[in-house]
Amino acid sequence: MLIVSLSLIASVFYVLAMGHVLSRLFHKEGPSHKLTIILSTLAILTHMLVLVNSVFTTEGQDLSTINVALLTCWVIVVSVTTVSLKFPATLLLPVVYGFAALLLTASLFVPHHIVMQSINVDIGLVVHISLSLLAYCVLIIATLYAIQFFFIDKRLKQKDLAIMHSHLPPLMQVEQQLYQLLTVGTALLTLALLSGFAFLEGMFDKEFIHKTVLSMISWVIFSAVTVGHHQFGWRGKPVVFTIIGASGLVTLAYFGSRFIQEVILVKF
Repeated sequence: MLIVSLSLIASVFYVLAMGHVLSRLFHKEGPSHKLTIILSTLAILTHMLVLVNSVFTTEGQDLSTINVALLTCWVIVVSVTTVSLKFPATLLLPVVYGFAALLLTASLFVPHHIVMQSINVDIGLVVHISLSLLAYCVLIIATLYAIQFFFIDKRLKQKDLAIMHSHLPPLMQVEQQLYQLLTVGTALLTLALLSGFAFLEGMFDKEFIHKTVLSMISWVIFSAVTVGHHQFGWRGKPVVFTIIGASGLVTLAYFGSRFIQEVILVKF
């Protein structure tokens, strides 16, 4: 009951923060910075309490897919909110807040209870998991920047006067941050894959081969886009759609099979 209450409270604060930002999206002065931070901070802290109570149970650690997704979402929300303190992120904030609210609400209806009585501390495994989580979060944030870039670019090409006088960040700034994030995310994904091959056994076993293959395909795509931009000036709509596609693949690699096993197959 505590988790249900905390999840609903966090969702409400996320929705309030999202609604406030959206209501001032095309206003010249933008949303109230103070109100946005207050609402988002309350949501983030409550979200953290949900994680603590959901993962650390009296029976052990519940590391189900939904809890890992909630943790990943929390890291992304904290990162984007922190970035917004220095750079305008008016389009990104409602997206991450809205998704967090949906995920928290959905988690109440999705069966999840994968308990581990104890966790063997394996430094190699910890390094691999940490790098994988960081890589995924950074690449998803880069994807959000790519979508933001595409939206602003499209509206500018349509000569939309509303966007000219809005609080949205300059297009060139968004593009610069996009490729900085993409470069960092690709580097982290490279290290995550290398650590997996170095510290883990069975990366190509039947149980894990789809994750390895999808992650490697995603790495190839992200690397090609990163190198293509820096060396050949690749940019624009094709790059945005390529980044979104690669993010979809890496999401499928990270969460696809576990979601099917823990949620879909459980119902049947």
